[in-house]
Amino acid sequence: MEYIAMDTLRDGPVADLLHDTEKLIVKQKFEAVEAMANAAANAVNLDALGNLGEVANKYDVYTDNGGDKFRVVEQSDYCGLTGRCCCNPNHKLKLHVYAPEVSPKDEVMVFDRPCKCGQCCACCQCCQQEMIVNNGTGRDQVGYIKQPFLGGGFSPKLQVMERDGDDPYCTIESDATCCIAGMCCDHTFRIKDHDGNEIGKIVKQKPSSFQEVATELASDSDVFAIEFNKDLDVNKKATLFGALYLIDYMFFENEGEANVDVVNQKVSYKLCDLYCCGCTCPCKISCGGKDSGDSN
Repeated sequence: MEYIAMDTLRDGPVADLLHDTEKLIVKQKFEAVEAMANAAANAVNLDALGNLGEVANKYDVYTDNGGDKFRVVEQSDYCGLTGRCCCNPNHKLKLHVYAPEVSPKDEVMVFDRPCKCGQCCACCQCCQQEMIVNNGTGRDQVGYIKQPFLGGGFSPKLQVMERDGDDPYCTIESDATCCIAGMCCDHTFRIKDHDGNEIGKIVKQKPSSFQEVATELASDSDVFAIEFNKDLDVNKKATLFGALYLIDYMFFENEGEANVDVVNQKVSYKLCDLYCCGCTCPCKISCGGKDSGDSN
């Protein structure tokens, strides 16, 4: 996509919405069809069946005092080589961002993510996750997020810049080392400028109630918070807001995965993902089955 230098977001409705914003809460909507498909797949020990119920994600975004800020809706193909059914969560997608107080029908931002080979070593272009942040027309680029070569080593890392090939003006790096995801604690990604000063953070929040635990076990519904300095440039705030969604698709679409295999009388639960150079490998515990000592 051709980059066009514009002050679109600085001059448009997004400037008013983000100018004084310091914190946003992002809540992914629970999808009953998706939860039922996952339950059916687990019951017959056929994980691929769960992808048949995969639906496009939807998010509600609030201010820290509960004010309604944005609606974010995923647009992606269901079938095809880069569709949800085959490639979730690494499928090609666009996220359309709406501001209800401005217009319920017209986008104010669009986040564009190409299909990538996920959960493997980030050593080449086809394996390095990326996202482009555009203005509401979807044509004018505002920012760009990319996974660096080898993905930050033992700690997940992203680079943020105006366009591909530019020097990063900030980095996003996880506090975790060698493991990521899991429902037992918050997961924090620090945002630092090129001088190493912290200018914000993205937090995947742990479930705070039994209802939230059940929801995350049954689906990929999550809650995030993003904080940034109040005086940060609006284009940079918008790009970091887009980075939150890239992190969600990279690490938290199957967090806390619980399988109840009725056929083989076996139960398993994913504790976390082991991480190294972009590669992720699920760490699970299990019990039951023909061999009660079987574990992963």
